Amino acid sequence: MGMPEPVAAPEVVASPAQRYTLDGDDAVEARIARDQTLIADAVTEAVDRSHFVALVMMGGYGRAEGGYVMTADGPAPYNDYDYFVVVRHAGRGVRAKIQARLQQVAHELEHRVGVEVDFALLREERLARAEHSLMNTEMRWGHRVVAGQADVLLAMPPMSFDTLPPGEITRLMLNRGTLLLMNQQRLKQGGLDAAAREVFFKYLFKAVLACGDARLALARRYHPSYPVKLQRLEAAAGGIQAAGLQDFDQFLALYRLAYRHKFHPDYAEFANEAPGDWQARVLRMWLTTLRAFEIHRLGSAFANWTAYCRCDVGKGQGGGVMRNLAVNARDFGPAELLRRPGRSVRYPRERLIAALPMLLSEFGSLLDPCTASALAVPPKTRWTSAVETYLALWRKYA
Repeated sequence: MGMPEPVAAPEVVASPAQRYTLDGDDAVEARIARDQTLIADAVTEAVDRSHFVALVMMGGYGRAEGGYVMTADGPAPYNDYDYFVVVRHAGRGVRAKIQARLQQVAHELEHRVGVEVDFALLREERLARAEHSLMNTEMRWGHRVVAGQADVLLAMPPMSFDTLPPGEITRLMLNRGTLLLMNQQRLKQGGLDAAAREVFFKYLFKAVLACGDARLALARRYHPSYPVKLQRLEAAAGGIQAAGLQDFDQFLALYRLAYRHKFHPDYAEFANEAPGDWQARVLRMWLTTLRAFEIHRLGSAFANWTAYCRCDVGKGQGGGVMRNLAVNARDFGPAELLRRPGRSVRYPRERLIAALPMLLSEFGSLLDPCTASALAVPPKTRWTSAVETYLALWRKYA
């Protein structure tokens, strides 16, 4: 297999402007700024000063690309507020107490700001050894320090998009494809009220946007900014089609729709649409995109998803062999090392990437033996049970 190409060409990628939204007016920006003051006060009160270093906003609002809606009470945020709370001199027990307290604070804040608030801990002592991941690279490129040490992330090593490991795009496709699996699960359960329908279509469009990232990476045109992504997709049809993706016109129409709803959501327009039809449409696109990207990353083709599921087809998730063996023994039992040695030498996230296309393709059936092997479940496990196992593992390794 050949060496994988980088996901982006070498270039200077300018940091985003210090805004919260892409195109919100002063009233929108002021509303979100007020939320940040409220959240910063709550966090600095909850975390002892001897441990607190900074509250770092990431995600859409952190990179000046958050969405908003207009309500009867004025502008309001739409996307989640995502943060890292950087702490120092905090051992495992102290971190557990801080995290528990922050979960309580997040729940209280959600009722006040109107969107989900998520806090994750980041140890200052580990910043210099931060993984070169898509999440870390995007966070270092576009973030907002809401409270505390303004230059805290400068301790992270330099990270550029043109040196990003291609397996990070595979990881992104895994995480967005898992949202499609949750949609499949919801369809099987039956019945979508208005709130569930909104989440359902939001998940569909997150998967479409991830397909855009993968298609740009195929053409070495990846960029972290969504307006630039759209511009490059509209200009890159030839290069993307040359990679084996001939559905560009249909994809671009869906991408534009997903883009619009990311920044100006209005899911009421899908009230009379058939969710199952939309799921099938997006799923076909996701599977087509993943297959094209993985063939490109691997440097060779695979016949079908069963062949891709095999443990000898690397999924680009790295990790040292000894560490991977230890993690597999810890989470699947020591006997797993003898039962499935090929799986056990790889990081468990590879099990998820191996299984996901099969779970999405075999909706409602008994598991394929290869899928069962990847998830370490009995061969005759039913789809519904396998999905629960998969989601539990995904929450641990995503």
